[in-house]
Amino acid sequence: MRSYGLLIAAVALATGAILFPADAKPLTITAAGDAFMVQRPPARYRIDARLRDWIAAGDARLVNFEAVINDGKCPPAAWSGGTWASMAPEVFPDLWAFGFNGCGCANNHSLDYSAEGLRLTIQTLKAAQRAYAGIGEDLQSATAPGFVDTPAGKVAFVSVSATFHPDAMAGWTTSRVMGRPGLNGLRYATTYLVKPERLEQLKEIANVSAVNGNRELNQRTGFTAPDAPGTFVIDKLSFRASEKEGRITKCNTNDLKRITAAIAAAKREAVAVVVLAHSHTMRLKDVEEPADFFEEFCRAAVEAGADAVIGGGTHQLKGIEFHRGRPIFYSLGDFVFQNSVVPTVPPDFCEQYGVPLDADAKTAFHARSKGGKVGLHAFRENFLSVVPKIVLEGGQARVTMLPIELNFGAPWDINGLPRPADAEATQVIVATLKRLSAPYGTDVRLREDGLLEACRR
Repeated sequence: MRSYGLLIAAVALATGAILFPADAKPLTITAAGDAFMVQRPPARYRIDARLRDWIAAGDARLVNFEAVINDGKCPPAAWSGGTWASMAPEVFPDLWAFGFNGCGCANNHSLDYSAEGLRLTIQTLKAAQRAYAGIGEDLQSATAPGFVDTPAGKVAFVSVSATFHPDAMAGWTTSRVMGRPGLNGLRYATTYLVKPERLEQLKEIANVSAVNGNRELNQRTGFTAPDAPGTFVIDKLSFRASEKEGRITKCNTNDLKRITAAIAAAKREAVAVVVLAHSHTMRLKDVEEPADFFEEFCRAAVEAGADAVIGGGTHQLKGIEFHRGRPIFYSLGDFVFQNSVVPTVPPDFCEQYGVPLDADAKTAFHARSKGGKVGLHAFRENFLSVVPKIVLEGGQARVTMLPIELNFGAPWDINGLPRPADAEATQVIVATLKRLSAPYGTDVRLREDGLLEACRR
């Protein structure tokens, strides 16, 4: 019997299959998209019982926490993830009222309020005894998984962001240097492909404009590495001659190895591992298409041991793929979306949109949205999402989803807060997911009970 088991394990290693004990207890995971929550819900908003019970059905109940705890004493960074995402401490319990027991914190807003905001966020999570992952005092702690204890066993989750300001990435602690607080970052390289004749034109433009003057000096003096063979770099943009034009992206090798090693290590400690992955990068010009590197990473995460990958970032739903039998949600979009009602904005934001430096947030956002006519809150697709329920049993992963909508067009106090989708919104959601998942060989269908089901064709 022992030799038979060893044979099965050898086959699994050779084929990359993921094995689970046949007698393992069923494990249920519920997950939500990005929770950009910065103000308390009004008294008239009640969490719908169906939504609350759906989330509660998970042993592990995870969400991407896309805000920074700020008590008014945390200085804003000189840059932000787009909006300085400031959550007052008194708003924090409202997020957990939905029933989550773990959160990912790595996203493009993690350092909006500098290291002070990061540390206050960590302190608040720890004081409330909330499991979290994705941020820390150094890269070791930011990469480390969070854990939730469930009746079916311990579940691990890793949180990673591919969209962030360079200063936001955590740094290694070594024997010689203290670490840098920040997030668990996944960097990637971008190469632009142009026809040979266009590449020659670019070289001529670079020559006459002297755009590469500093770069060439730094290369001569050893501060900048030579251009990779076959590429031509303008400032920081890398071009390569190709008959097929476009853009390709590829994961940073060091980051990919580090994060997949963390996933593999977590799998040795837990009955299941979930990866919460945040990216704002699209493949070319279509926001519905995830970038090459993001697909590369999500598949590598499954191959390292992840039982599900929950993507987010660009506020819209993206396709679903089953890789080696495990679901990859390339984006769930938003779960709470209060992007335009943050309580305060720094002078940097005001200056950017031409309002007085001490203007209140309402004035600044009115200028940015041109009176509510443009921006993320002007598009309904940013207010449609699903909450997946993933059941792991007998080596299989079954996926059902509750369609939700976030009160698009409602007054600002409830705009962006979730509720189960009505029949019309559900039809839009299922049609979107069906269309975007088909290229991955995944079928999405609407059941008679109003739930969505995803499975490999």
